[in-house]
Amino acid sequence: MQHPQNFKLKSFTQTKATIISVGTHLPDQIVKSDDLFDEIKSDQQYGIPRDFMSNSMGIIERRMSSPETQPSELAIAAAEKALANAEGVRRRDIGLVIFCGIERDQPEPATAHTVQHALGLNADDVFDVANACLGFVDGLKIASNYISAGIVKNALVVTGEVSTRVLRSFVDQLKAGVDLQKANRMIGGLSVGDAGGAVILGPSEETGFTLFNNSADSAHIDKCIYRVREDGTIDGQMLMAKILAHGIKMHRNLIDHTLRRLGWDEFDWILSHQTGKRNFQAFSQMPGVQEDRMIKTYEKFGNTTTATMSLGWEILMNSGKVLPGDKVGGLFAGSGLATCQFGLVC
Repeated sequence: MQHPQNFKLKSFTQTKATIISVGTHLPDQIVKSDDLFDEIKSDQQYGIPRDFMSNSMGIIERRMSSPETQPSELAIAAAEKALANAEGVRRRDIGLVIFCGIERDQPEPATAHTVQHALGLNADDVFDVANACLGFVDGLKIASNYISAGIVKNALVVTGEVSTRVLRSFVDQLKAGVDLQKANRMIGGLSVGDAGGAVILGPSEETGFTLFNNSADSAHIDKCIYRVREDGTIDGQMLMAKILAHGIKMHRNLIDHTLRRLGWDEFDWILSHQTGKRNFQAFSQMPGVQEDRMIKTYEKFGNTTTATMSLGWEILMNSGKVLPGDKVGGLFAGSGLATCQFGLVC
C-alpha cells in the first residue's frame, strides 16, 4: 500500500506519570529508642545495650500514634495536604485512589473507600494494594500505568501506617520476659514509626517515572512476619540481619540492569527504604549512588515502611536543591522478599 505524498509519520512521545504534589502527616508523640530499651530493661534482661538501636542502627526516635488511631486517619491527613498542594488539580479530576498501607482499617471494604469518602472524591477506580513495605511503590507503578494508558488523568496514592501497634505488642511481651532467642527475633520490631503519606500523580511528556524494575525472591517469607493471635497480641519476628543481607544482595544484583535500562551513569538523588544505618550505607556504595545525594529519614522517624517514599520526596522537594531534569532513583523493598528500583526525571 502506498501512502499519499502528503502523509507524514507523527513522532510519538510516551506519556509518563509525574508527581504533582506530596503530603505527609506525622503523629505528635515522639518516642526515643533509648527510652524503649530502658522500658524493656534490655541490658538487664537480654544483655542488649540500651543504645543498641540509637547507636548501632542509627534510629534515635520515631513518631507514635495513639492506640486507637486507624490507618485511614493518617492517610486522610496526608492526602488533604497533597490535594492542597496540587496546583491545577481539582478533586473531581482524581480518577484513581489506591491505599497501600500494611495496616488497613478493616478487611472489607477497602480502606481506599474510607479515604475517598472522607476527602469527597469521586474516583471510579478505588482499591487497596498490599505488599509489605513495598506496597506504596507498587501503588505508584500501578497508578503510573493507569495514567500512561490514558485510563485516568490524575491518581492519588496514599498510605497510613500505624506500625507501632506491632511495637507496643512486642514491648509488652519483652517487658514480661521471653527467652533470649525470641527477644533477638523481636527487637527489630522496635524500629518502626508511624506516618501518613500521599502523592498525586498526573500526565507529562517530559518529566516523571521512566522505569520501575522489580524483583522477588519468595524463599524468604519467614524473615519478617507477624500475625495477630486470638487474644489480640501479635506473634512474629523481624530477623534484621538476614533481611538486610538478602535485600541488599537483591538490590546489588539489580542496579546495573536498572541503570542500563534507564541509560543513566548515575542518579542525581536517591530515595530509599530505610530500616536503619546499615542498609542506608550499603545503598551508598552501589553503582551510580552518592551518599551525599541520598535522603535520610531513619534517624528521626525510624522505619516508616510504606510512608518512607512520601517523607523522602517531601524532604527532597523542600531542600531547594533539585533542578529541572535531575534524575531521581528509588531503592525500595518489602518482606517476602520483594524489591523495586525506579527512575524518575524531575
